[in-house]
Amino acid sequence: MFKKFLAVVLAMAMLVSLSACATNNAAPESTNEAVPESAADSAVEPAAEPAAEGNVGWNGKPVKAKEDIVIGVSWKTQQEERWVKELNVIKQVCKDQGVELIYQVAENDAQKQAGQIENLVAQGIDILIAQCNEPGAITNAMKAAHDEGVLVCYYEPVMGDTYADFTGGNDFYEIGQLITKTIGDMNITGNVAYIYGDSTGGTGVVKFQEGMLDSMKNCDVEVIGEQWTTNWDPATAMGYAENWIAEYGDSLTAILCMNDGMAGGAIQALEGAGLAGKVLVCGQDCDLLACQRIVQGTQVSTVAKAGSEYPQLFTEACIQYYLGEKTAADFGTDVNSDGQTIPFMSYPGVVVTKDNIDETVIAAGLFTHEEVYGE
Repeated sequence: MFKKFLAVVLAMAMLVSLSACATNNAAPESTNEAVPESAADSAVEPAAEPAAEGNVGWNGKPVKAKEDIVIGVSWKTQQEERWVKELNVIKQVCKDQGVELIYQVAENDAQKQAGQIENLVAQGIDILIAQCNEPGAITNAMKAAHDEGVLVCYYEPVMGDTYADFTGGNDFYEIGQLITKTIGDMNITGNVAYIYGDSTGGTGVVKFQEGMLDSMKNCDVEVIGEQWTTNWDPATAMGYAENWIAEYGDSLTAILCMNDGMAGGAIQALEGAGLAGKVLVCGQDCDLLACQRIVQGTQVSTVAKAGSEYPQLFTEACIQYYLGEKTAADFGTDVNSDGQTIPFMSYPGVVVTKDNIDETVIAAGLFTHEEVYGE
């Protein structure tokens, strides 16, 4: 009996000992499983920080990768050939960069354009590229886009006229000087008239005017008329020219126009009076028709301000600035409507005349020899 009792006690002791051993062995297994999880957590966290730093963009915050960017373009018009060509360049740059593009054209209706900007923002754009014939009219829409985290880029200098985070283009005063420089350098005398653009165009149009007048200051001329032209309309410019021709006839020396479209309208009026090529006419924008008129002798000069190079460089700069690849230190400065100093990508203009059109237009790839000369 005692032997049986002793056997039972020994058996129970062995079971307790085995249970204790099992428990002691389980603890290290649990610890070993937790180490990789803890190590994995600590490895992931440091890896995420450089990634976030690498994607910090224009506003000091993480931004999308380039392939995920959506650019919205709010274009003021396609009335002039220049704007058609430059929008096409922007489209091509976006395609080449693998960036999605959405665009809308306002046809010089600033209120319509403000609504289009709101629509582009609602579609989830990351970068807005805009230009408007009345910059001040879209200020609220531009600021609202910024408040939604959109990089707001204006295609021309704003000089306080509207809101933007980034701008580019020409110095308007210098372009104004170039518009009339060739005729001014002739030291002409007699009766001259000026046809300016839309007076609602803000500071830029005023700077154009000031520059135009500056290049003519040494000429002994009588200013017989100055007209501002709603929407830069060539037909309206033609009407102004017809009125001056009716009153002054061949005593007109020059009609100085703020762009090539209006120069074309003035020249059409001069052709009707048999005065084309006798009355000096100038413009800007380097439209194909203007280049053709220059080689034909009915227009003295134009100004090449962009061609295919500026819209390409500007669009690329907008993307680079958004991604943080370029910073404000890489550019000049402009001032927006909030009084903030913002980056400005400067691009110079070039006077085009009959003497240099082969180099400035054809060799530069703006138009072909056949297009300009019709040969």
